Amino acid sequence: MARARLSYPDAKSFYSILDALSKIVDEVNMTITNEKVKAVAIDPAHVAMIEIELPPESFIEYEVEGDEVSLGFNVANTAKIIKRGKKGDKLDIEVDEEHVTWTIVGATIKKYKLLNLDVPVPEIPEASLEFKIHVAMIVDPFKNALRDAEAVGDTIELEADESTFIIRGVGAAVAEAKVNRDSPAVVEYEIKEPGKSAYSIDYLKHVLSLTKVADTIVIEFSQDMPLRLQFQLPAGGKVTYLLAPKVA
Repeated sequence: MARARLSYPDAKSFYSILDALSKIVDEVNMTITNEKVKAVAIDPAHVAMIEIELPPESFIEYEVEGDEVSLGFNVANTAKIIKRGKKGDKLDIEVDEEHVTWTIVGATIKKYKLLNLDVPVPEIPEASLEFKIHVAMIVDPFKNALRDAEAVGDTIELEADESTFIIRGVGAAVAEAKVNRDSPAVVEYEIKEPGKSAYSIDYLKHVLSLTKVADTIVIEFSQDMPLRLQFQLPAGGKVTYLLAPKVA
């Protein structure tokens, strides 16, 4: 029987990942192999896609019996369980073909045994996207700019040229944050072609919880094209978020 036993070092961080997932889909399938844990989810409107990849190095323990173990669960319900963990608690996950047991290990040990749901893995349409703008930066300035944009409207415009990256909230008012390419917050800055594109703030809010666990974020887009955000997690994990542009 295929089974897996994993131990994630920080239950609160795992909750932040599930919180972002819960904004996209009700149920998800995590595929566990000897190489990684992976989950892909597409929202019902096919506007946003999120992909999670966690290598064995992200875990304290990582044991997989069989070629592949499927872990299917209701995201919102499971997130409520994991949220009960306190800072410093670890999360143990035991999976077989019928059940999954989530155990929060801290001052007390809280164990929750649920059915392993049969959740289909979404088919991802092939798409060749060439991003002309690539900005990698520490995550806090981007998070703060999103918060400012949210306060003034429902649309966010991202714009970049050879010297400046602009995050602009547009609505009843305008909120604008500028990041120069030589800013200490910028890790990488590559512009093949200047561009601007608009996106829904409601959809971008879905991934704000990931800013609590990511060290850096990679922002990629082109003129009036989809946006790709990559959140770099500790120990090699990453979460990729792809968002369609907002049509005027």
